[in-house]
Amino acid sequence: MVSVLIVEDDPIIAHDISIILEKHGYEVVDVCHKAEKAIDRLSKGGVDIAILDIHLGPGDTGIDIARVIHERLDLPYIFLTSFSDAQTLQAAQEQGPYGYLVKPFQEATLLTTISIALSNHKSITQGLDLDNMELSLTDQEKNICKELYKGGSYQEIADKLKVSINTIRYHIKNLYVKLDVSSRAELVNKLMS
Repeated sequence: MVSVLIVEDDPIIAHDISIILEKHGYEVVDVCHKAEKAIDRLSKGGVDIAILDIHLGPGDTGIDIARVIHERLDLPYIFLTSFSDAQTLQAAQEQGPYGYLVKPFQEATLLTTISIALSNHKSITQGLDLDNMELSLTDQEKNICKELYKGGSYQEIADKLKVSINTIRYHIKNLYVKLDVSSRAELVNKLMS
């Protein structure tokens, strides 16, 4: 059974989502109305996917929760929001969510978005086996490949690995030579094959 954390400040919407998910065989592990509680619940584990409302009233937002997920967890999440303006969409896209739903949403859209998010996360995490590649990659190069494969920008990778962006560029140049490619797209395609 897939376990879901719902982070939504509107209790009625949170309840509706819970009912829909439980009706379709999902386990709702918790409903959080504030970011702090959600981050605390995520740190306890046992969550397969999170649904994050972007605007949670005063304090931290769903985007702040997404940053914590990127830093500490390997977990898919989808954003849920009433806002579809360019600024909100841009802020959400920068976090690389597995889905984005605008309220009000249809039951089928919610279920489809969750299913696709779980499937994409599974293919990303299981699709890259660097240890079986016939290459002599350093541990740092393997880490960079994994982050590139997940779609991280050079800056995001540098931040996650706690190195400078110049260090990332240096390693990527080496990867281009080792894998005989000349672009990021070719590198990712080669990693997928």
